[in-house]
Amino acid sequence: MIAKLFGMRLPLAIFVLSVLIFISVGSSVIYSTLVNNLVEDGNWLHIKTDVCELIFPRGWYMSRGSSGEENNTIYIINLFSEDFETMMHLRFYSKEATRDFMKENNLTDISAIPNFEAQLLYNWSLTHSENATLYFVKEKPESVYFIGNWSRERGYETHYLLINIKKAYERNNVYYNTTGLFISMMIDQRLFEIIFYGEEQSWERNQDKFEIILDSMKIFKVSD
Repeated sequence: MIAKLFGMRLPLAIFVLSVLIFISVGSSVIYSTLVNNLVEDGNWLHIKTDVCELIFPRGWYMSRGSSGEENNTIYIINLFSEDFETMMHLRFYSKEATRDFMKENNLTDISAIPNFEAQLLYNWSLTHSENATLYFVKEKPESVYFIGNWSRERGYETHYLLINIKKAYERNNVYYNTTGLFISMMIDQRLFEIIFYGEEQSWERNQDKFEIILDSMKIFKVSD
């Protein structure tokens, strides 16, 4: 099941033409308007699930669902920007699913996961654009600085990687670049992943919103 997810989660969710296919997985449902969950200023929506709660912009779209059987469960939340060019992907693993994920992908340390996910995405880009080129961003832009503070304040050991893919895809004879932030952490022996990915300019426009979403997030302890 995990291998199947790897084939579907990012490629099908990257751009507008694929998003409707991606969000049909499992029991995912799009929320375009959740009036009863508006927070005080009316511009943000509140959502609470079994694994977390958070707020996200009113104009964004959300899908959620799970995969696996019994204890081998992965709970997924996807948030899509208004232009569908940027997504925030949250993946909560059970203890058993965490062990299977690490074993099946020959990963011995959680710190290797961001690079693993980035390489998967880059490999997919190469199948759509032979000119795609991967760059690892080593500077410390605002989002990376924010992640460091966010994880320290909550006592999380967080591993993250920022990348840029030049000429990641082509649309109407125009090449577009993409940016991706990959985050992994272990909470109560359960893997938690955050992927914030999208077309370069859309990603930059939504950077502040990503930080607000993440800052609002409360992660619940769950039992397998």
